[in-house]
Amino acid sequence: MSKYIFRMGLFLVTIVLFFFYNIEKIKVFFLTNSNLNGLICFFLIFGIVLMFRQVINLFPELEWINSYISEKNKKTTSVKKPKLLKPIAQIMKSQTGTLKLSQTGMRQILESIEIRLLESREISRYFISLLVFLGLLGTFWGLLETINSVGITIKGLDFSAETEKLFLVLKDGLEKPLSGMGTAFSSSLFGLGGSLILGFLDLQSSQAQNRFYNEIEEKLAFFTKLSSHSDSSQLSNDFAPAYIESLIETTTENLKKSSAGIEQQSINQEIIAKSLSEINHFLNNSISINKEIKDEIKVLSKTIANTSKK
Repeated sequence: MSKYIFRMGLFLVTIVLFFFYNIEKIKVFFLTNSNLNGLICFFLIFGIVLMFRQVINLFPELEWINSYISEKNKKTTSVKKPKLLKPIAQIMKSQTGTLKLSQTGMRQILESIEIRLLESREISRYFISLLVFLGLLGTFWGLLETINSVGITIKGLDFSAETEKLFLVLKDGLEKPLSGMGTAFSSSLFGLGGSLILGFLDLQSSQAQNRFYNEIEEKLAFFTKLSSHSDSSQLSNDFAPAYIESLIETTTENLKKSSAGIEQQSINQEIIAKSLSEINHFLNNSISINKEIKDEIKVLSKTIANTSKK
């Protein structure tokens, strides 16, 4: 597990060095819309902490199962009680002697652990999608400001005025559209960049959780093999109460949460598909509006040039 923490830390150090090397440019980008960009950075930092926490929480779980297998700390309370391995802990409480598992019991425990791991991954992937959404939100926000400012500038031009005053009005009016474009591009930069950072960390976190799952499966296989040589009546007497108390309860609860999450995910996918369609339509309209604005500015420039010649 340590190598995954090392990779994540090394990646973050690289990103921090890049930020410090380009601190002046990034500061300018950030200040174009400090409120939205600050919100993006807040969720980015929160997501980074969450993904590191997901990997770090695997260490006490492995320490607990290893201490039980080695039987050095089996009867002590120095090792923190596990959360992901709670079904195994409940079975150990109800059994005396060596832990004995059947094939069915092993599969039930592994399914329960897998569901718990998937729940933690869903939270981290939500933050990745959230950063992408905030970046797109800032993009459309900036485009709307640009279009609105250009319209106000064109309406405010007075061609009967002197050429010098006309140029000054045009110069002042173009500041707001340029500010809107800065908002659009900066928020998109921070949002997409943050999602890439969380995406890499999520990849390492998923690999660490898969490694953890495989190690637990190997350790449980050891107890399952031992149980095949035990007396069947003793196995049923030891395992049945724990199975009823822990496995059925936790598995049922997690399956309900998983089914609710799947239903919510399907609803979210429909909403995202609809939003993407609307975004595509909006971008097409924005492109056509920008072309019209360029044409109007060209005509305006020619008119100003002709006026100055006269």
